[in-house]
Amino acid sequence: MHSLLLGVVLKMVDLGAVHSMLIEMHGGMLTLAAVCVLALVIAKFHQRMRRTSERYSVFEGLDSVMEKLVRYTEPTAYLAGMGGVIGLVVSSIVGYYVWPAEALMNSSLGLTKVMFSIFATELWLLFVVIRLKSGEDLWRNGGLAAVYVCAGFAGFFFMVLTGSFGGHMAGKGSVLDPVYGLLGVDPEAFWIIGFGMVPLLIAVAFIEIVAAFAFFLRFRRRAQI
Repeated sequence: MHSLLLGVVLKMVDLGAVHSMLIEMHGGMLTLAAVCVLALVIAKFHQRMRRTSERYSVFEGLDSVMEKLVRYTEPTAYLAGMGGVIGLVVSSIVGYYVWPAEALMNSSLGLTKVMFSIFATELWLLFVVIRLKSGEDLWRNGGLAAVYVCAGFAGFFFMVLTGSFGGHMAGKGSVLDPVYGLLGVDPEAFWIIGFGMVPLLIAVAFIEIVAAFAFFLRFRRRAQI
């Protein structure tokens, strides 16, 4: 009964359009999160220099601006990251129905897109979990803050690559094509070259999860000492 109802719903809804909408949604949210993290890094750097360097006092007039940046961008990055993770997961589920498994598994482009999507989801999930567990106190621990910032920037990088490869799968190309041409990279045959690479993909994803959370726990333990 449930499978029949799902089949009816899938026929009534244009999943391609839904998939595109979800991509735009999480893309916008995660771009906002990355911009907020960049603004936070600049503001935190300013505040640190104001405390430690007398020569930096010439930038005293920026104190109020930087304080507002921290106040507004810190929670915005967290909420946007959370929404982006949800969007990534949901768009991946919908994408499974838009692109048959056979089409993904028999395409080097499709496999690479899946790999980058997994990396992006893991990194943004780590970003959200660090903020969820540590709150704003994470900025008091330099190592944990570095992991937090790097997770956000790396997650954004892989999200952009995922979207770029998705554009090639749809036959639309990508705004990154000039960069690919400059670097001599062919998106159609990049990194993963066949189904035999899937076990390696799973292994790399597992190692990435373990390593990321190991760093997180290590820096969190240091902060508690």
